[in-house]
Amino acid sequence: MRTGSFNFTTLVFLICTLLGRLSLAAPSAAAEEAPAAQSQGRGKFMALPSRFMGRPVQKSADEKLKDVSEMYEKHFLREMMKAMRSTVHEGGMIQQNQAEKIFREQLDDHYVDKWSEKGGIGLSKVIYDQLIDKFGAQLGIKKAVDKPRGPLPLDERSNYSAHQFRHPSHQEGLSYRIDKTKPPVAGAQAVNADSGEVKAPWGGVLRNVRNLVDNQTMMEIEHDNGLKSQVVFKGTLSKVSTGDAVQAGETLGVLSPEAKSLYWTVEPDKETGPQTVSE
Repeated sequence: MRTGSFNFTTLVFLICTLLGRLSLAAPSAAAEEAPAAQSQGRGKFMALPSRFMGRPVQKSADEKLKDVSEMYEKHFLREMMKAMRSTVHEGGMIQQNQAEKIFREQLDDHYVDKWSEKGGIGLSKVIYDQLIDKFGAQLGIKKAVDKPRGPLPLDERSNYSAHQFRHPSHQEGLSYRIDKTKPPVAGAQAVNADSGEVKAPWGGVLRNVRNLVDNQTMMEIEHDNGLKSQVVFKGTLSKVSTGDAVQAGETLGVLSPEAKSLYWTVEPDKETGPQTVSE
């Protein structure tokens, strides 16, 4: 046993000695280039690779809103997973320890990340659209839509009031019923407020004009801001026809004296590109 042990130790020592001599006899390429690099860089700072000097990439406002929307969706999915796990009661002969609980939470986070990469459940898009509606114009992501100049005046001197309702044929837009009320002021101002002139909310092109039952008229206007209006009222039509360009605030018709309401629906124009409609 001693002889075998001595022979094995001696063999290992000889191999290590031989490898050490070979390394001294043949220095590496990096060792040969080191003196040259030191002589060239003497008195100067050594140049670092560009990857160490790079700056973080600045994201645009639109990308930041998308990241925030995805973050909220992931948070919702994590809370949903926790609620689902809480309904499963632990039991049986084998109890879960703390390590298994941590692993399960990490596994659930992995599932949430994969769901988000594949589109999630659509919640991030809903949040993103709402953020665009609220802050898109302020952040310069979408062009601010000017206030409408029609179809009827709704200021403090007006004798009209608007009531929002859900139109079954226009789920993506906003629909209003504008009713005639009692004049809030007397004299000439009330007469001007009760002129009953139906005006174009924004500039655009008159795409369709149709006569409906009960002497009602329907007009469809394709606006320049990517929106589309549909106005239905009872009254007379001005000298405009299909295909005419209209300006914001231009008179398109006049309500009849017996007309009590006007219906206005505004929605995104799918042909010019998807946009959101805000109140």
